[in-house]
Amino acid sequence: MKEPIQQSGQEVSIVIYDSPLPPRYIRFSKKFIRTLFIVTPVVVGIVIISLLAALLTPKIKEVPTPRIPTILSQDDSKFSELEKEVKSLRESNRLIQEKLTDKNNGNSIQEEPFLMGIKKPYGMQNLISENRVALDQFEYVLSQNKSNLKFQIISTNPENRVSGHVIVFMISKSGAIAYPEEANSSLNSGIKFSMGEPFAVSRLRPTNAEFSLRPTGDEIKFLIYIFSREGDLLLVKESETYKNGAK
Repeated sequence: MKEPIQQSGQEVSIVIYDSPLPPRYIRFSKKFIRTLFIVTPVVVGIVIISLLAALLTPKIKEVPTPRIPTILSQDDSKFSELEKEVKSLRESNRLIQEKLTDKNNGNSIQEEPFLMGIKKPYGMQNLISENRVALDQFEYVLSQNKSNLKFQIISTNPENRVSGHVIVFMISKSGAIAYPEEANSSLNSGIKFSMGEPFAVSRLRPTNAEFSLRPTGDEIKFLIYIFSREGDLLLVKESETYKNGAK
């Protein structure tokens, strides 16, 4: 096989015709051409990208991380409320079971004040010394056919919500009657604490104990019992003596 007339070299020649001047020859090495068309664009691109990164990085750091808002549907909100109620009921049942266990094991329980016509709840604890609630702003209102004792139930710790039942006895010459009125049907056999008016208080809770009769005699007083939702005794308070509806 014959060898080619011209061998492949390391240079590329360009002929430039500029009439009437004689043609000119410009020679470039192949290495220079590769550098000009391949290496140079790559280097320029890297430099541009580096400059952009240096300029944008501080701004990107200043942008706060996006937070995806938590959106609860109406069903999710109801489910959350029900879950809290179930948790509260379970805790109440646990406390009641513990108190019943203490009673069955014969553990001593602090003696409670005289409960009058109230039937002692099973496993009742006397929590009066904890001062969870107090009473204030007493007002006795006497009308032709009714007697009302108005007062405020106060939570001594606003951060802790207190809930339970309140029972009020009106004591006069004619005897003792209870509020709520429905509790009088069990006065002889013993009123259950759960028959009291339910309440819940974080700060102040107004209460109006209404008795559907006008008491006989010159003097009258009230005895107020407050139980927790689990049946623990929180407070016993005797009011001052009222005369003819006046303090």
